[in-house]
Amino acid sequence: MEKNKKERTKERIVSAAIVLFRENGFDATTVKEITEAAEVAKGTFFNYFPTKESILQTLIAERLTAVTALMSEDYFKKKTLLFKVERVIAELLADYNDNPELTVKMWVHSLQSDQFIHTYWEDLLDQALQLNELNPDVCIKQWSHLINSQFLYGLVMFADRQPKHKVIKQMMELITICLQAILEKRGNHHMHKLVVLGGGYGGMRVLQRLLTNDLPNNIEVTLIDKMPYHCLKTEYYALAAGTESDHHIRVHFPDDERLKIKYATVEEIDLENKLIHLENDDAFSYDTLIIGLGCEDKYHNVPGAPEHTLSIQSMEATRKTYETLSNLRPNAVVSIVGAGLSGVELASELRESRPDLTIKLFDRGEIVLSMFPHRLSSYVQNWFESHGVEVVNKSNITAVEENTLYNHNEPIHCDAIIWTAGIQPVEVVRNLKTDKDEQGRVKLTPHHHLPNDENVFVVGDCASLPHAPSAQLAEGQGEQIVMVLKKRWNGEAIPETLPKIKLKGVLGSLGKKHGFGLMGERTLLGRVPRVLKSGVLWMYKYHSG
Repeated sequence: MEKNKKERTKERIVSAAIVLFRENGFDATTVKEITEAAEVAKGTFFNYFPTKESILQTLIAERLTAVTALMSEDYFKKKTLLFKVERVIAELLADYNDNPELTVKMWVHSLQSDQFIHTYWEDLLDQALQLNELNPDVCIKQWSHLINSQFLYGLVMFADRQPKHKVIKQMMELITICLQAILEKRGNHHMHKLVVLGGGYGGMRVLQRLLTNDLPNNIEVTLIDKMPYHCLKTEYYALAAGTESDHHIRVHFPDDERLKIKYATVEEIDLENKLIHLENDDAFSYDTLIIGLGCEDKYHNVPGAPEHTLSIQSMEATRKTYETLSNLRPNAVVSIVGAGLSGVELASELRESRPDLTIKLFDRGEIVLSMFPHRLSSYVQNWFESHGVEVVNKSNITAVEENTLYNHNEPIHCDAIIWTAGIQPVEVVRNLKTDKDEQGRVKLTPHHHLPNDENVFVVGDCASLPHAPSAQLAEGQGEQIVMVLKKRWNGEAIPETLPKIKLKGVLGSLGKKHGFGLMGERTLLGRVPRVLKSGVLWMYKYHSG
């Protein structure tokens, strides 16, 4: 009990002192004022604190205890050096917004005490060395003192009634400049880190055009993707229907010693600090970033749609859809919501794969593929009618429940519901703090980079462009991005405007024997567009890997 009482008394003194420091300032506050506010005798105060400054040492010790706990976390140990330094500074300045003057006083006082925080910087540098982040020849003790001096210099110089996040940002700019010389491994000094997020159509074309003989030797190219191969997303409908195995819709990533591949899921992009946060709390830094993370389903706020529908927007989701469809009993009802290109190809492929199923295709328009010429739309609509696929035009899906689809609030029993009624950029891109269009796609300059950051490019479904997203468009973007980068690296002038990306047209399939296409203003129907599509797919698979 005696020990608890002493702890409570000490806490009361510290709490009273902090209030007074905040109100009057540290220097203007006297021991007498502290004892009166804490309702303790002067002698009691000196039993705990030899001087007023000793209270600062107690506050410092509390912060350093919190820093020690942070640094002991497993996830923290896997982070990059700059990430760790920033988080440690944030912990050291935890109380800054409440009491900036006292916080500055604390850490200036730390220079005059035995509680030097440079030992924490030493630990961070040592971890970075073990993770092969640093040049092995670096002197850890020397650089820890440098970080410490930049921390204290920044605190004194920038702590002028600014919020904490701005002070930390300015400190990190100083520290980053200082650390830049040691943040590269031996033999890779001054390497420029180019990171490509996503090995989709745009990302693949970027890699193919980058990894040529004219790639500068100081460019380090890294691809981050959760899959160990490039997936032919335009063929997911065939995998879902069971007419193709996933082995046939894979393409190997380029086999080049200049390319590093990291298999991981991207969880956040920190544009301000040039960091990519990955699953398992890992982080990856970049100098130039190309974002090609693709899209996911857009449910248009339809209740129950995310929970009770299947998808063909990712390899993982498509495999699940295939498994569900394969296990359906004969005469089961499959409803496909959305009669765009994906919905049409899936419905037709599934009709040939499972003629025993009842297939319903829900479309908001008066006719499927209404954005195409009427002759093409009529051909596709008639194909469905002659092959026993029920097309529900002018539909309005108002809700989805398990095994039930509501069209204009009328319930329809279904054994499986597949959503193909629109796409949007993945959540990581939607969360980026940058300008976007009405569809949530990122607005870009004519050179395909962010308006306020020329080192961050966006390619594919995440980019706001005059045309609807497509594999062709993503590949065209990839070509132009690489052109811009190589001219920049070579010190060549970059044109103010780039040539318009030429799209060759659209080809779609209706099962294995029929198809449709639009090449310029020419409409193609029947076997010819189907053969053309198969040829284009073959050429891509065997000439792109």
